Amino acid sequence: MLLPTAIFALAQQCAPSVDAQTMSTLITSESGGNPYAIGVVGMHLDQQPSSLNEAVEVAKSLIEKGANISVGLGQINQGNWSRYGLTLESAFDQCGNVSVSSQILSDCYSRASSEMGEGQEALKAAFSCYYSNNFTRGFVIESNSQPSYVKKIAINNEKLKNVPEIQFKANEIKEVQPNQQTNTKPAKVISALESETGTPAEGAEKTDDKLLSWDVLNDFKN
Repeated sequence: MLLPTAIFALAQQCAPSVDAQTMSTLITSESGGNPYAIGVVGMHLDQQPSSLNEAVEVAKSLIEKGANISVGLGQINQGNWSRYGLTLESAFDQCGNVSVSSQILSDCYSRASSEMGEGQEALKAAFSCYYSNNFTRGFVIESNSQPSYVKKIAINNEKLKNVPEIQFKANEIKEVQPNQQTNTKPAKVISALESETGTPAEGAEKTDDKLLSWDVLNDFKN
């Protein structure tokens, strides 16, 4: 699993045409940051691959059995591989996968903007398009009262966006002279290089609940 900082950096490097926060949210929602994630329409893997070789072998086996799969950080569906010059192996490449994902989202946003104008409503529709290739399916509540895909995007964006984007301007800063400075206790020192920790998601257990095709990590089951 990639840490949020790694996902953000990858988004900046490999998807420069899409806002890095937006791209990070998409990646987190689709794969949880697992570059070897495999989603299968209509079913759920008991355990996700943990290496490239394993991912390729599992994907090959699923395709041979007639499964419809999506792979990698952005969960690119196999139906899009040839269109964007991907092979089974290259579809798992981190930067290549994120780049193609951004192209698909950008195309969806362009189509949505032409119908409803640029802005957040078009972006919501673009996420629905990314999920289902239309502007409406992503707003439908899933089985067992699970959130819609677009709402899941919003939920994950709120989780990731701990520090907001800078929107204040220089002329809005109220400065004071040195002799007017208020004495305050210094904030607790936190090292900028302090290591991040996180527990990778464990393999999903079998469940009788209907599983969502986009919920690779089974985050939203009851």
